[in-house]
Amino acid sequence: MEPSIEQLNSTNYNTWKEDVRVLLMDRNSWRIITRQEVKPDDGAFAKEKRNFESRWDRAYSTIYLSIEKEYRNLISDTCDPIVAWKKLQDDFHPHTRARVIGLLDEFFNCRILDEEEIGLYAARLRTIVFQLRDAGHSLWPR
Repeated sequence: MEPSIEQLNSTNYNTWKEDVRVLLMDRNSWRIITRQEVKPDDGAFAKEKRNFESRWDRAYSTIYLSIEKEYRNLISDTCDPIVAWKKLQDDFHPHTRARVIGLLDEFFNCRILDEEEIGLYAARLRTIVFQLRDAGHSLWPR
């Protein structure tokens, strides 16, 4: 069964990022994006090189095809999945002071909704905390 995820649009970067990360893990390509795995050197066996190149191409195509058509031009100038991932991150998830201020405002104004389970409320808060961490800010002093 082929997994189905919502294509990246202007409002769903955080959920898209997690869905694609898991999809790339399933396709044995996530370690390429995180640079935990690098291209085999020239002395490697041909089969090993082909395997890596296949997973490299799969990583890029997974990212490209999981984006709405109007945003594909953001990464169409590269076939490198690492570069594509970084470009999307920079465009949809900027690490700016204004973003941090907005996330802090969202965190401190976050209230539990009527009849909302405490676990769901905690998950909403955790999501904001993770976004702050990704933007280079921590709620706790170091």
